[in-house]
Amino acid sequence: MADTYRWQDDGIKAVDPYEDWLLDTGAGYGFPFGPPNEAHCYTGTEASENFAAGDENPDAIYPTLYRPGGEQPSFRPFVLRESTVGRQRSSGRAFEHSTARTTEIKRRIGVPLRAASVNQSYAPDQSPDPSSTSGQSSVCTGGGSSGAKVVIGVIDDGIAIANRRFQSELGSTRIDFAWVQDGDAESGSGSDVGSVTSSGVAFGREYTKADIDSTFAQYTDALGATNEAALYRALGLVDSRKVMPNSLDGKAAHGTHVLDLAAGADYESMSSDALDEDRIITVQVPAAVTWDTSGMGLDSFILAGVHYILDRADRIAPNLPVVINFSYGIFGGPHDGTSMLEKAIDEIVTARNDRVAPTSVVLPSGNHHLERSHAVITDDDFKVGDCADDTAPTPATAYCDLPWRVQPNDRTSSYLEIWMPNSGYDDGDIEVEVIPPITEEIPSQKLTGVVDSAVVLTRGARAIARLSYDRHTPLSEDDERGRFMLTLAPTEVRPKEGVGNAGLKAAPNGLWMVRVTKRLGKDLPASIHARIQRDASPFGYPALGRQSYFDDGAYRVYDREGKLEVQDNQSIVKRAGASNGLATGEVPVVVGGHVEETGRAALYSGYQTTDASLPEQSTSPFVSAESDRSPVFRGVRASGVNSGVSVALDGTSVAAPTITRAIANAYKTGVATDAVDELQAQAIAIEATRQAKGYFTPLDPDRQGVGRFPLGEIYGS
Repeated sequence: MADTYRWQDDGIKAVDPYEDWLLDTGAGYGFPFGPPNEAHCYTGTEASENFAAGDENPDAIYPTLYRPGGEQPSFRPFVLRESTVGRQRSSGRAFEHSTARTTEIKRRIGVPLRAASVNQSYAPDQSPDPSSTSGQSSVCTGGGSSGAKVVIGVIDDGIAIANRRFQSELGSTRIDFAWVQDGDAESGSGSDVGSVTSSGVAFGREYTKADIDSTFAQYTDALGATNEAALYRALGLVDSRKVMPNSLDGKAAHGTHVLDLAAGADYESMSSDALDEDRIITVQVPAAVTWDTSGMGLDSFILAGVHYILDRADRIAPNLPVVINFSYGIFGGPHDGTSMLEKAIDEIVTARNDRVAPTSVVLPSGNHHLERSHAVITDDDFKVGDCADDTAPTPATAYCDLPWRVQPNDRTSSYLEIWMPNSGYDDGDIEVEVIPPITEEIPSQKLTGVVDSAVVLTRGARAIARLSYDRHTPLSEDDERGRFMLTLAPTEVRPKEGVGNAGLKAAPNGLWMVRVTKRLGKDLPASIHARIQRDASPFGYPALGRQSYFDDGAYRVYDREGKLEVQDNQSIVKRAGASNGLATGEVPVVVGGHVEETGRAALYSGYQTTDASLPEQSTSPFVSAESDRSPVFRGVRASGVNSGVSVALDGTSVAAPTITRAIANAYKTGVATDAVDELQAQAIAIEATRQAKGYFTPLDPDRQGVGRFPLGEIYGS
């Protein structure tokens, strides 16, 4: 007998729709690797407009926070001490309301971290903030050169710290600190590097310059050849026993490619003194965070990484300029600069800029310009009645349909966010109805805008879909925005022995119609934005997810010449606004990608538009950089994992580090203290050269910002 489908109330969980699904209602589906099959601890981020003494939870471990001027930041990451295989929601609730608080604290739980990675005895450094002292911190120093002029920080996945491109001379790295966030908290018994410990970080492993240089001495022969594979095994960076993929156990790794573009150099063609002016700090985020496409776990690890880089930069030398690159992106989010991570980065970078030294953050604009992941609904898009099916709205309402095409053989959950205007909108003004692809078996379901309400579709005893409404409030009520969210289980479930996902049910693939309904006579103050979260597996990871998309008949995929259409038409599905959901804050420099030979924007390079519901500062990108050499030769070349290996990768992720290097050079030479002004001046000069050549496509300000930076020389020079 086939499983029956039934909609039912999911209770008031009121935490976060991603958390509610991944850790509760849809537990077992969410993470691509299945439920953790070893002891683990949960990570997260908390926010308060005014943290008070005693707000720290005794069940949590807090990484070192960078405090320029000694002020407490409004956002802080944490990791729970508790180590369990299955998260009990009661313990999560106890954490949220454990003691009487003097301030309101908002918390978000992230992805699990292996318990072996957590330093249970960690206590943040209580010494004075290095930015306010004239010397280096006594906790741990990288042993960097006294000639350091700039720090380049990279937060990424798969960073080959032994690569020669990051050395100032044979056996001497320019990487002063490297934090591997999912490394073992203590040296493994098989490690040959007994001096490496994790005492400087709350979780994972930290490697200083001294640690890295000492391993070079052990694994470099008399001819100067380093056994890099053995070195990475000794440091625990490659371990076949771990469930997660080993990013350095291959030819290419995303983080190595990005770091080479941002700070790599050949010590055989440059002096060691010149190379030592550029110091490097790296943060390798957990593989679980990179592999998970929901974006749920990014906040705590990236925020902890930013604080770590700024703290360690001041330990290299006081008042050094810092530029941080993290080439990550998500499709979803409010896209108005109010997400927790964006607000946190704005706060800490602005504070360091004002009180310590020039500081910049560089982000890619995103690669989903043509993914059909973004839809915009205005008042003109609503229709009145005349539906051919039995689910027609009443005559007093108007509707607009979002056709969501969910693909077969998708082994990850799929997420659709529908964002309401942030002002002039009341909860209940909009109703959302879900019409599944097999209507003869699955009834439709409506949900009005009642805050923290949710309904769940079950198949037998298991949930396969969840429709919810919440108020997205990362910190201030001024940032509130209503959000409907529809989450679907994978359309293909493959139980794995020992993982514990037996009994999971697949959601039907096909066209899920999502009907947005409003009352007649109620005008929207601004557009409704619907966004499908990224679902494709990242570079270097097994392909589990298949990207869903809006399948609107009015959308034109190809132009009249048979080429991919890059301009929008009357369809509600829009390319404009399909940009990186992490890149709409006030501080980051956002970078698009272009084809250097032609000057045209890369087909995939996204950009953000501005309307009444989005602030001016969220318009992106600010500038463009080379992400493809030509329409035939895709990508740009940079180092692979092993020294001497060259690989080509494309995407705005590889455009961003070109701008990171440009900012670092400007800081290093003292040309400017404002990265934006300096980039704009350089862009004007570059564009003048392009115009003189005469064969480049004119600059597209929407998709390429103020100008187009080449990776090397301007094409044709």
